[in-house]
Amino acid sequence: MDTNYKSIRIAYFSGTGCTETVADCLEKQLIESGIDVTKTKISCNTASYTEETDLLIILSPVYAFGLADIVEKWLAGLPHVEHTKAVIISVSGGGEVSPNTACRMRSKRILKGKGYDVVYEKMIVMPSNFGVETPEELSVRLINVLPVKVESIISDILSGNHNTVEPEFKDRIYAAAGRMEHFGAKVFGRFIYASDSCNGCGQCIKNCPKENISMHNGKVKFGFKCIWCLKCIYGCSCGALSPGIVKSSVLKNGFNINRVKEMAGEMGDDGNKEISSAMWKGVIEYLKD
Repeated sequence: MDTNYKSIRIAYFSGTGCTETVADCLEKQLIESGIDVTKTKISCNTASYTEETDLLIILSPVYAFGLADIVEKWLAGLPHVEHTKAVIISVSGGGEVSPNTACRMRSKRILKGKGYDVVYEKMIVMPSNFGVETPEELSVRLINVLPVKVESIISDILSGNHNTVEPEFKDRIYAAAGRMEHFGAKVFGRFIYASDSCNGCGQCIKNCPKENISMHNGKVKFGFKCIWCLKCIYGCSCGALSPGIVKSSVLKNGFNINRVKEMAGEMGDDGNKEISSAMWKGVIEYLKD
């Protein structure tokens, strides 16, 4: 049976813009469907809302086999409700494959504890910004297929279709172990450093979702609250920021979602070159679905 959602709240966290791109596409299509949409960008200072809504949609990138710590903390601060429906959309560069199948498990548990009825969950795949760079051909196809994937999700939600995932047991273990990454992220962030090319513009300070960066004696200083979103490193206009440890997590050529979207617009269907690789199995399956 079709639902009668009049108001929907989208709450999302995005480090380098992939999840924000999904949130924007979702908002646009929901508004076109005649829904009243409120969108909230989650940061360390974003208060958990108290306004009533017919449906809460959570979007988060996948970090260490779970959703972003900043999102889970925001969810933990939500007030209790009576059976308000919720949707969780995770965003990853790898797809709905092991070890990611349990990535939404903890957030579902938090929401259920707050009285929400999680009726739908889904993975959206976007170009990778961590560790391994997505081939250009796949990046273009992921951007081009996003509106179609979002349209399908909205159709399911507004039609009242339920979709919940039963994670693989081993992935539950991965998700639990991944909690240790939160500490690793703090250490990673503490060792980010600025080269002499830093001009002290303060853009990284302004953009940090955890307020982990400050200026001391004309130089940026990193604290112990990092969540490994890489927004500061990729967003530095001077290219002055570098990781002191786990350097392999940062893409050699950087990451700019706007550049990827421009490339997708230029290449159009010419970017639909087939790629066959076990490394990108989840992405390829997502594109074929």
